[in-house]
Amino acid sequence: MASRPRSSKGFSLVEMMISIVLGLIVVAGLISVLMANRAAYTIQQGSNFNQESLRFAATRLAWSLRMADFWGGVKGTALTTTTNTTGVGGAGSCNGAWVLNVGIAAPGNGIAGYDGGATFPIANCVDDANYVKYSDVVVVRYADTHGYDPAKASSTTKFDSTTPGDVPNQTSVFVVSAVNQSATMFRLGEAVPSNPLGSTSGRYVYPYQLEMYYLQPCSDPGADKVCGTADDGDADARSPTLMRMRMDTTGALISEAVVDGIEQLQFEYASPLPTDPPSSTPFVQASLANFPTVTQVRASIVARSTTRDVSVPHAGSFALSGHCAYSISTAGALSYDTTTATNLCASAPASNYGDKPQQYARTINTQVVILRNRVRG
Repeated sequence: MASRPRSSKGFSLVEMMISIVLGLIVVAGLISVLMANRAAYTIQQGSNFNQESLRFAATRLAWSLRMADFWGGVKGTALTTTTNTTGVGGAGSCNGAWVLNVGIAAPGNGIAGYDGGATFPIANCVDDANYVKYSDVVVVRYADTHGYDPAKASSTTKFDSTTPGDVPNQTSVFVVSAVNQSATMFRLGEAVPSNPLGSTSGRYVYPYQLEMYYLQPCSDPGADKVCGTADDGDADARSPTLMRMRMDTTGALISEAVVDGIEQLQFEYASPLPTDPPSSTPFVQASLANFPTVTQVRASIVARSTTRDVSVPHAGSFALSGHCAYSISTAGALSYDTTTATNLCASAPASNYGDKPQQYARTINTQVVILRNRVRG
């Protein structure tokens, strides 16, 4: 019998090869889209981190600067300081006399700035290894807004408490102030001074505060408390950190991290010109500022991502102030603005920006803070 022809089924080899090639093209396209999305996500994540770091750092700095020279309703020229500096202060020039250097003897020291340099600008105060070279330093002194009734003697349990959270921001130095009259400092455990004499109203006791802001090249210096040693992690993973030095409940100075990822910090200061009407005045670096008359502070911050991004190079120019401006190329080369009169950042070591600076996303923020306690007279 003659057999009937069969119909062919399945793919031929050529058809299969064509299908595979088309499938690979589609998969390659999807992978390309996913990689692009991942790169965009990484960039956005770094930008979000920088924005959050900048917001927190700027808010903290602005609050402290606005508190400068608050003495409970009196001017610094009416504040009498205490001579009891036992246990107050820290190492080097940051001793008790420096901590309490305000009031009648130094009425302009509610705020004091220091230009950055190769070493920490206040001698032997902070280990040079724990300082980002050529970043600025600012110090503010003020009376905290948490006031007490002076009828509560300094020997009472509540007033003398050192329990964390019991008395916010308590230190061992206090200020008793009478609004529009005068103010006097005293130490924890001492009787509250009866100053001004005869005043029976408008008197409050405030904790005395000193805060110093500076940059540290690592977020965790390890057990030896020194950045750059073997116990503080991989050098590539170190993150420059905004630090705050303040007094603890005993009067000793302690440093604590505010926010990491802050690469550069610069301050400029302005005083009103004696003209009618008042004219604008340029902002100047700390060494040129007249601090007793300063009413405005311009703070510039560069935030840097804490993780590397090798997907795309992060180039950019960062002009923080009239004395600090730098640029990073796509290849990681550092350059400095030659038109700046005094570009102190040009002397900073390249290690400030990481060994491959183009692999970090950066964001810059500049804000002007009005020293309200001086503007209000």
